[in-house]
Amino acid sequence: MRFGGHVSINGGLERAIERGIEITADCIQIFVAAPQRWLKANHSDESVAKFIAARQESGIGPVLLHGPYLINLGTTDEELRKKSIDSLVSQLTWADRLNAMGVVFHVGSSGSGGHEAGMSFAVDALNEVLARSPGNAPLLLETTAGGTNSIGGRFEHLGELIRRAGETSRLQVCLDTCHVFAAGYPICSRDELDRTIEEFDRAVGLGRLTALHLNDSRDPFGSHRDRHANVGEGEIGLEGFGTVVNHPALRDIPGFLEVPGFEDKGPDAENLRRLRALVE
Repeated sequence: MRFGGHVSINGGLERAIERGIEITADCIQIFVAAPQRWLKANHSDESVAKFIAARQESGIGPVLLHGPYLINLGTTDEELRKKSIDSLVSQLTWADRLNAMGVVFHVGSSGSGGHEAGMSFAVDALNEVLARSPGNAPLLLETTAGGTNSIGGRFEHLGELIRRAGETSRLQVCLDTCHVFAAGYPICSRDELDRTIEEFDRAVGLGRLTALHLNDSRDPFGSHRDRHANVGEGEIGLEGFGTVVNHPALRDIPGFLEVPGFEDKGPDAENLRRLRALVE
């Protein structure tokens, strides 16, 4: 498994590669624009060229883009849904331009509209995003912690979205360890993880699982709370992560950290060291 973390592009796209090297990352995840605003990414050709050259020299890869947090494809709010669609179209353009493995994002919430309406809105939105994005980069639907009206807290939600959107190969999945644990999927022992992976395979298909977010969970199993902890310092624990990183179905999938980090040991270097120490 190639291990990496989420790094900042502050100061230029190429700085993400430098920061990846600093934390000993094999792969990196980035935002190409502010994640809590609707501003489109705006990077010069020179910055893109520097990023690509630095990445080639470093050997870091794959690169995964994370979409803005504001995205909600299941909402009844037409304006919010339109902004979400436009944002994803822009993100996919940047994924192709940077030769990234895709764009990971949270599908959103159905809110007061109800689950079925939210799923229908999301399917239509996914179809529009892909129709307007002629490149090859895929969307990675992220598993969620399963909060109220959340789309993606159950594997069958993601499987249904993919089927209803025509089962295109450009719809893939990112499994977040904190989220699935908080959603009520056990992963800490080999037997538990085997059952969870089997359930994922039935609902979605393992062939669509192309990225992992390796986050410990601050809150207990089944809490439906999305609170990340450093590797081994949450409810999943080192033993649980040892199970995850050594499972034969997951070993070849890149894993990205989204954890608090340590002020005295850097943002992710210590977490990466802990993960690598678990590999058998």
